[in-house]
Amino acid sequence: MKPPVMKALEEWKDASDALQERAVNVLRLALPGLDHSKTPPYCCPVTLTIDRPGDLGHGRICIDDDRRATVEITNLPNAVIAEGIDAVFGIGWFDSTDAALEDCEPGKYHYDDEMSGSEYTIGLGEDPADGSLNIDYVPIPFAAEVLDAISTARDRQADEHPDTARDGSSA
Repeated sequence: MKPPVMKALEEWKDASDALQERAVNVLRLALPGLDHSKTPPYCCPVTLTIDRPGDLGHGRICIDDDRRATVEITNLPNAVIAEGIDAVFGIGWFDSTDAALEDCEPGKYHYDDEMSGSEYTIGLGEDPADGSLNIDYVPIPFAAEVLDAISTARDRQADEHPDTARDGSSA
């Protein structure tokens, strides 16, 4: 390989590595408790995990080489999901919803973003502390916006109801 091509490729790799570090940083800031997985990454170069069931959830976020994330979080309170998702998308954005998510029955709600190619699935559990958030192939800025809204909703609800445990039960 010609030296200028080798140098340019090396510069590209350095920039790519820096961009990945920034992606990890923004996601960890958006959802407190996210940390690098203790196990090897799955199919992606970076896997972050969270283990705060009934609070900010339990699950993982994978960041691929295209700087897109796959978010898989369970054990997230329905009220936190509903408030956070409605804050980002507005009311009635997901399939089969005409109202705020907090007014929807337990079940799965979907949205396919044709612009970004992302697929969102919100699960409102029968148990109010057992909702789920699954987002496939989402650009990092969109993932950060959703995770920050979830964290902000959790903080606001905790401030508003200090006598209630994070999972919605009486403290």
